[in-house]
Amino acid sequence: MTRGGEAVLDEPGHVSVILDDQDRGHVGSSQRSIVHGRHRPARYVQNMDRGSALTSWEPRDPGLWGRGMRPWLPSWWVWPIAAAGIGALAASGLYFTPPGGTLAIWWPAAGVSVWFVLVNPPRRRPLALALVFAVTAGANLLSGRDPGFALGFGFANATEAFVVALLLGLGGGRFGLLTITHALRFLLAVAAGALVLGALVGATVQAVQGGDLLDAAVPAAASHAAAVLLLAPFALIPARAGDPFRWGEVAIQTAILALAILVVFRPGAYLPLAFLPFTVVTWAAFRFPMAIAFAQSLVAAVAVIALSFSGGGPFAAIGLSTTDLAITVEVFLMALATITVLMVAARNELRRATRTAATTTRLITGGFLESEVGLVIAERERGTSTVIWANDAARNLLSGELSPEGRWDGDIEAATQTALRGEAEQVHERGGTVIRLLANRVPDDPRRFAVQLVDVTSTVRMMQARTEAELERDAARTARIDLERQRDDFVATTSHELRTPITSLRGYTELLAESPRLPELERGWVEVVDRNARRLSELVEDLLTLGRARRAPVVQAAVETRDAADYLADVALTQRPAADAKDLSLHTAVAGPLPVRAVPRDVLRALGNLVSNALKFTPDGGEVRVSAVPDGREVIFRVADTGPGMTAETLSHAFERFYRAPDAERESTPGTGLGLAITRELAERNGGSVDLHSPAGGGLVAELRLPRDLAATQRTEAGTGLSPTRSGTLASSTTSAPR
Repeated sequence: MTRGGEAVLDEPGHVSVILDDQDRGHVGSSQRSIVHGRHRPARYVQNMDRGSALTSWEPRDPGLWGRGMRPWLPSWWVWPIAAAGIGALAASGLYFTPPGGTLAIWWPAAGVSVWFVLVNPPRRRPLALALVFAVTAGANLLSGRDPGFALGFGFANATEAFVVALLLGLGGGRFGLLTITHALRFLLAVAAGALVLGALVGATVQAVQGGDLLDAAVPAAASHAAAVLLLAPFALIPARAGDPFRWGEVAIQTAILALAILVVFRPGAYLPLAFLPFTVVTWAAFRFPMAIAFAQSLVAAVAVIALSFSGGGPFAAIGLSTTDLAITVEVFLMALATITVLMVAARNELRRATRTAATTTRLITGGFLESEVGLVIAERERGTSTVIWANDAARNLLSGELSPEGRWDGDIEAATQTALRGEAEQVHERGGTVIRLLANRVPDDPRRFAVQLVDVTSTVRMMQARTEAELERDAARTARIDLERQRDDFVATTSHELRTPITSLRGYTELLAESPRLPELERGWVEVVDRNARRLSELVEDLLTLGRARRAPVVQAAVETRDAADYLADVALTQRPAADAKDLSLHTAVAGPLPVRAVPRDVLRALGNLVSNALKFTPDGGEVRVSAVPDGREVIFRVADTGPGMTAETLSHAFERFYRAPDAERESTPGTGLGLAITRELAERNGGSVDLHSPAGGGLVAELRLPRDLAATQRTEAGTGLSPTRSGTLASSTTSAPR
């Protein structure tokens, strides 16, 4: 049951659901079927037997096309009033004709003409079009225009109204601004009518006066389109388009709109703020009935015309000619009217869709007698409410408010009366229970009303808990991201600032070390300073490299295709001194030509870090093997050593920045704990990855995966065939714990 609906009561224990023309579902009573009852409204009645599915829809009154349109038809006395109005507006429009010109810069008679044609049914429209032709032609004649002009302009006005009515009438029935689609169709119809009118007016001017067709067609089409967009929508307002509103809010909004127009368009004001009235008009479109929104747009348009041609506003400030100023103002008016039409249609469509969805939900989930939703039929007389019928769920929710005689008094009853007065959903909380309440009166019996009570406590609590959890999670995530950003910024900034003084420090230590007059004791001190300065410089460079890898995307111009063997040879040559110093064997092997697609500097740095780690943690006399093998679309660089390997705990933290394995700390192995972190960042920014695993027999295997250039591989295989495996022995190495 919902507000504003109908409940049908015949016999106790019988239920019925009726949908009115606003798609609202309601609960009443009936035993034989849903439509057996005293009330058969001329709308839509849903038929279903208790426990059965939906069987049919009976349209009691199909109404006009576009359901819910106004059935109003102009009476006989409206015709002379319309004729007088169109004639007066046509005559007044002639005063907006520039000196020496033939066309008015504003033609409100066009809008009233189209409005009058649209409010008449199709059988009366030929007569309405004839009236438009006669009145507009006569007004031109009475104003002293050439008969050729008068007849041509009258025919053009009638043809414009005919085109608009014809396009809106396609499909039969009356047309209304029910949805965005209807609004767009209306705008297209107005545009088509204005184009036809412009062509006819241009042809008339060219035939009678010998003027240029376009010079006459464009201003005429613009002035008529603006007038029709502002006035014709009054004929297309749906019957139930009005919503509850407050006149106080209308007064405030109107005052603000007037102030905005005065600020922008008053004489002497040249601020480029022509968009400002649009925001206030949007307020009206979304808050007030269609008629008020259209009326405000119309009044605003008249005010803008008057102020602009009085020399005020941004349009007059740029020194346009009268004709150009007219076209500019008309474009502004068309934009204002278009926004209003689209906004009110969108709002109406949203209301209808929301209503339909709510009705469907109520019909599907609305169990009746045995439902967990509480249903109540009650009546109120002399300020006292008495329950006539209620299901078990309702009686449980109303415990404490119902007397044995059925008298109902309490907080929920008070909330029900509030819902009945305002036709609004109420939410009431009592003793930790949250109840959602809907109420509507029974037709033809103002004393009786139907109430639906839903216990939404668990839903509300769950939503509150979920919302709080999401807020806490978002806050924690935001705080973590901010802390990480601050840390990265601090590290990057500090590292960059340290680079210059460290470079100077190392330069001076080198100068001191080269001095022949430096005593041996002091020379040892200088060597200590230089060694630590070099370690600090390496740390700074690692930090800067890591920062660049995390922030800077790969520049495609820097990506190259190189064979894996070249990378292995380069890294082996670079790391040979470290291998020789520990008497390690360093072996390299490549399985054929393996073109790698990546940034060479990144590959060399990442692979060099892995080999350096292996050499650093492999005992003297050990062995390090570096190989490259294909794996589908990737090339795997594998570095295997004969060192002590890593524990599962160490492997889980190996790629964390500044992490050093316990063995490295105990043995004072040099390093900063950044090598593997840098390697991973460099691999990922090139579309690859890096992984570590420690075999059961000892040692550590590091695998660096990078994209393989398959096109280059195919060219190589087609041209020269697969190359044999290339290998070399330069030294030996083992990888164990991260630096």
